[in-house]
Amino acid sequence: MATLPEGLPDLARIAAAEGFRMLDVLARDWADGSNRFTATGEALFAAHDGAGRLLGMGGITRDPWVEALRMRRFYVRPVARGDGVGRALAEAALDHARASEITMVRLRAPAVAFAFWEALGFVRLPGDPVATHALTLRHV
Repeated sequence: MATLPEGLPDLARIAAAEGFRMLDVLARDWADGSNRFTATGEALFAAHDGAGRLLGMGGITRDPWVEALRMRRFYVRPVARGDGVGRALAEAALDHARASEITMVRLRAPAVAFAFWEALGFVRLPGDPVATHALTLRHV
């Protein structure tokens, strides 16, 4: 993705109203160049509805702590939850990850998202100080 989607400020405002600041961090890191999802194995995904409204975003980066990829900055507009938007974003990121040589994907999720990630096959990492879940990839 060469630029951030037009609807990001609105989506970030909705996320912040729920207490989630990950899209603010995404915009800040993009603006200062510290993370643009361009390193090997990285990618940023966006989902839009038929009218072009941004429904959700999420990306995958290199994990700074271990040899793994990391799901980052995932958020789906509340009205689009349960419609498969989050799953489509996550599966796009996982498909991208499977094309790499890395065999693990990790993430740090709020408790309200544990069931979502676990339904995708992620397992909890009790006691890990920087990640809540991990998934061992099966490469194609």
